[in-house]
Amino acid sequence: MLIGYSGDGYYGLQRNPTDKDHRTIEDEFVEAMVKVDAITEEHARYMNKMSFQRAARTDKGVSAAGNLFSLKMVLIPDVVEKINKLVPPQMKVYDVLRTTGSFNSKIHCDSRTYMYLLPTLAFCPVEEITTEAYRMSEEVLQETNSLLAEFKGTRNYHNFTVGKKFTDPSSKRYIMSAECGRPFVRDGMEFAVITIHGQSFMMHQIRKMIGFIIAVVRGLASKENLQMTWGADKVDVPKAPSLGLMLDKLHYDKYSRKYCSDGSRTPIDWSRYQEEMERFKHEFIYPTVVKKEKEEKSMMMWLRDLHRHHFGVLVPGYPPGAYTGIGRAMHLIELQRGTEATETAKEQRNTSSEESDGEGDGNGDGEEPPSK
Repeated sequence: MLIGYSGDGYYGLQRNPTDKDHRTIEDEFVEAMVKVDAITEEHARYMNKMSFQRAARTDKGVSAAGNLFSLKMVLIPDVVEKINKLVPPQMKVYDVLRTTGSFNSKIHCDSRTYMYLLPTLAFCPVEEITTEAYRMSEEVLQETNSLLAEFKGTRNYHNFTVGKKFTDPSSKRYIMSAECGRPFVRDGMEFAVITIHGQSFMMHQIRKMIGFIIAVVRGLASKENLQMTWGADKVDVPKAPSLGLMLDKLHYDKYSRKYCSDGSRTPIDWSRYQEEMERFKHEFIYPTVVKKEKEEKSMMMWLRDLHRHHFGVLVPGYPPGAYTGIGRAMHLIELQRGTEATETAKEQRNTSSEESDGEGDGNGDGEEPPSK
């Protein structure tokens, strides 16, 4: 089952049949399938009985233009249209395809494409005043795409995640393409979509990739700093805001070549639904991100602290964000505040202890008894 959805207002994708207080995306799809007699009530309660598997789990509020479920269900007539009539408008079934009996939407996925929708003011040069009136020039777009091309191929991304060492084989990831699309204006603010297609991704990897690209385009970091991240040293890599990151589509090229080339089955090919998916993005997914960005200004707030990073090698035991002049000053202020808070807490504990001692010596006023 090929689906798309806006995650706004839902507690992620994954369903917990026993949790009635936190509504998820799967709740809507599963309940709709029960109502159209595509699955039974028992299978809805015990989803493993229908071999249910989501291809990619998304968290609270996160959207997906193209995700996929694999499950055993009854292919009733017009099942796509019937389910789409029951689910909310911000969710959609593109198609239901018959697969091999052993197909698993997670295991058979051989690559993924993610999108990151961001206001182009993120690329405003650091020497200029950053406002919502900023418009991305053709030169800046070309520079951005030139830098994104640096990620193509197999590289070591230990600096773009957490808890990974340079020597860990799993730190190496293969990126097939990375590109920034042409900007467009929504509600008076210009936005652009960065699309990254990779074999697999680690935690925070995409947000850190985009964070570093923004730093270079703005003039805070250099291309040499970016190339340094693929070496053995730990490098200061900023992480872009979570707002705007979404799953675009999942790829099943190997499965389609092996099991569908003879025409016995329909290949899993998202290009067949490209126009429908683009309409869905612009109608239900992008507006949510634009609205939140204008209200919360998450990118503008993130840019305000970006200059605290130095984009160089990190010294063990020294906190990121405290290497530059301003970053060092803010770090010292935070330390001072922490020291003052600790001293205040100690004074309060001492005062409390003294009062307790006074009350226990038989003098109600808390004063020390006169010496003899």
